[in-house]
Amino acid sequence: MSTAARLSPADAFTLLDLGTAQTTLTQIRLSDGAMTYAGHVRVPSQGMRKGQVISPPAAAEAIRQAATVLEARTGTPVERVFLSLTGMHVKGVGSQAGAGLTSRSREVTREDVRRVLDLARAITLPEGRQILHVIPQEFVLDRQDGIHEPVGMLASRIEARVCIITVEANRKDNLVLAANHAGLAVEQLIFAPLAAAEASLQAQERHAGVAVVDMGAGSTGVVTYLHGSLAHVGVIPIGGDHFTSDIAIGLGTPPADAERIKCDYGGVDPSQVAENSEIEAPGAAGQTAQGLSHRRLCEWIEPRARELIRMLREDLEHNGVATAGVAGPVAGNALGAGLVLSGGGWRLQGFPELISSALGLPVRIAAPAPLDGMPAELSEPEYAFSVGACYYAHRLLVRQMRPPTMWDKLRQRWESLAD
Repeated sequence: MSTAARLSPADAFTLLDLGTAQTTLTQIRLSDGAMTYAGHVRVPSQGMRKGQVISPPAAAEAIRQAATVLEARTGTPVERVFLSLTGMHVKGVGSQAGAGLTSRSREVTREDVRRVLDLARAITLPEGRQILHVIPQEFVLDRQDGIHEPVGMLASRIEARVCIITVEANRKDNLVLAANHAGLAVEQLIFAPLAAAEASLQAQERHAGVAVVDMGAGSTGVVTYLHGSLAHVGVIPIGGDHFTSDIAIGLGTPPADAERIKCDYGGVDPSQVAENSEIEAPGAAGQTAQGLSHRRLCEWIEPRARELIRMLREDLEHNGVATAGVAGPVAGNALGAGLVLSGGGWRLQGFPELISSALGLPVRIAAPAPLDGMPAELSEPEYAFSVGACYYAHRLLVRQMRPPTMWDKLRQRWESLAD
């Protein structure tokens, strides 16, 4: 992965959402550590399929087009990006490790935390896989668990329990390659649903138990939080393009026309549409427009919607978040705050209501928390990654800009003497 120099407080940074259908660049300015929205651009993607790069030059061309427009709008060069990543190759695995501090209790330092996290991430991966994120779930100090901020507490031993998100190296590298071909350096890749959660969740939802279900064009990512920490990561092999494909096959029409019909008229519950309701649909193979039963359109969409819900249920059950109920909805579940739906795919009429009924869980559409100067458009669910990645990247940058502690200075002094 190409890594640029660290950003200074006066710099701007950019989020690149390289999706199957759309390529979005969002630029943020930093002033004294505070974020301000600068601008964003969205263009049709090229060279992408199911969240993966199949042609780096084509994907780079879409990125380059977006960057050119964004630079003209903001007057600030687009040079470094935080880049989205998703797809079926993403996997989550748990790990834990511990280390003694001293024979007697002392204050836990940031160095102690870094050391035990490094131990927890030292797992054996299958060939061709790499670690993308190591997310702390909790720390245990002298057998006291449930601790999220151990620095400054007294202990003689520290343990860390983490969720490790891994990816296929080649697929990750092809995303970076596309950005590099467009002349951009990649600061870090971010699992898209993780960023969507950053923008969409409240602290009480994380503690009550909640799942963010992020539907992209090629797949749907799931991140689950229990007791305030990330508990599970999953990916479902159905996204918005699958609904579009079903409509295109039913109508015998190009995907672009099917996408327009889906967005304008798509719904998941045929019973909610009047029997005599018709919509105008393009004819097959360039023929003149034809009348299409609105209910028939929803009948093409409903089976795919129920298939996605079934896979989501199985994913939650398999990972111990919920158990199957007798009548269908999940029972004994830990998701007190239910589901938060991000991504444009959930705009199909009646989809949130159907998933809530089928799973017996409260459901809401993600509304990304606004940034200073951000237009209302970015509060829509399809921008959850772009906005969430701003918060995610900002936290990393602020951490980089944190003044060194006394312990940091002593450690640097010891290292210099050792040299």
